[in-house]
Amino acid sequence: MKRIVVVAILVMVIAALVLGVSTAMAAKQQNVIARSNGFPSGEHFNLNIHGKDWTTCQATADNGGSVFVPEYGEATIQYVTNKKSSVGNLTVLDPCAGFSGDNDVAQVQLPYEALGYHVFGRILAKPNNGSGDSESSVILYPNVIRQACNDTGDPDFGEYTSCDLALGLMVGTNLYYSDPEQYVRFDPAATPGKGNSRATDITRLFTYTGWAVNPILDVNVDGVIDQNDVPADAIGYVPDLNGDVSIDVEEWLKYNANLDIPMAWYFQNEWIFNVADLVVTEQGLYNDGTKLLQIRFYPVDTTEFAP
Repeated sequence: MKRIVVVAILVMVIAALVLGVSTAMAAKQQNVIARSNGFPSGEHFNLNIHGKDWTTCQATADNGGSVFVPEYGEATIQYVTNKKSSVGNLTVLDPCAGFSGDNDVAQVQLPYEALGYHVFGRILAKPNNGSGDSESSVILYPNVIRQACNDTGDPDFGEYTSCDLALGLMVGTNLYYSDPEQYVRFDPAATPGKGNSRATDITRLFTYTGWAVNPILDVNVDGVIDQNDVPADAIGYVPDLNGDVSIDVEEWLKYNANLDIPMAWYFQNEWIFNVADLVVTEQGLYNDGTKLLQIRFYPVDTTEFAP
């Protein structure tokens, strides 16, 4: 398998995340109109994140499109997309995250879409499960790439849901720059004027701005592309774009991106699962009494928003 190293810029590594998914896909629809609940109409996958007061996960073998996380606190989920996979539905590979006795990470496989998805979310159910508190909330953090690799002809590649490379990350600027998304569920009886919540667009949490780099450029094989990987004689043949009589990492990567056979690729607000043939991400979630968060994925190629 050809490995890709992802150069991370301003990495927000929040080791807490959760997401779940349902497998029902509506009939294709080209003209999409936003409904009163904020969700567009049209073709989509449902994802349901359930907050539970369990000590250990009590999920059964068949949980449909659901993932389970603690009602209070942090959890982590991995999303995986394999471009060569024949998976046609959102598939929950591991439904539990954050409970005692499990591996702390839920995992969901998302069907590959070349153009990606529009992603919307909405908080539901009674605030704090009707405990008397007037509101509950949940925070979603931007996805962080954990693994990425390309298929080089392995006949079994389409079945893979992970790579054998855990990516190293370097600190810089302008990568996981999106602010978190917070949903708040109010009790309208206790909080006049606050009614049912509306879905909002959270696609930005699933986008990537930064470099993907062929690992051959990782000279010291530490999983990170940094100044130590820039050849000492690079100033002799790499354009000095900033005129400081030296070659920094950005200049080195731009040079490699422009080779006849590129060794580096830059992405700007790209659907995060397009940086390689197989990508595994993690997303942080912090729950404060939320019983249900619903996420919907609308394929870009079949979604056309009505004016």
